[in-house]
Amino acid sequence: MFDRQDGYYVTKGVQEAVPYQLKYFCWQLILQRAKEKDPTMDYLQIIEFDVDTEHELLTIVHRQEKTEVKQIYHLHLFEEYRSLNVKKIWAIDDGQAQTMLLPEEY
Repeated sequence: MFDRQDGYYVTKGVQEAVPYQLKYFCWQLILQRAKEKDPTMDYLQIIEFDVDTEHELLTIVHRQEKTEVKQIYHLHLFEEYRSLNVKKIWAIDDGQAQTMLLPEEY
């Protein structure tokens, strides 16, 4: 899963709602996990965001449901992330392409 070097796509919803640097960071999280050759890596990767303006943090939870795995990251809340309205994105590897989308676009 997620081990090809080409065929990475984002839907219009992700393109418009998620800053470029954050999309790139999310792909890197997924690709790092794929690089580790984890045999339990699922075709569906879930990434959740929580903006905490009080503590100036963006929390990112990268997880999957089948063979439950969860990793949590805390980033400094950069200005471009303050208005992030997206709470969750999915990345799906269907065997031909790897696509990042909003759950409501499925």
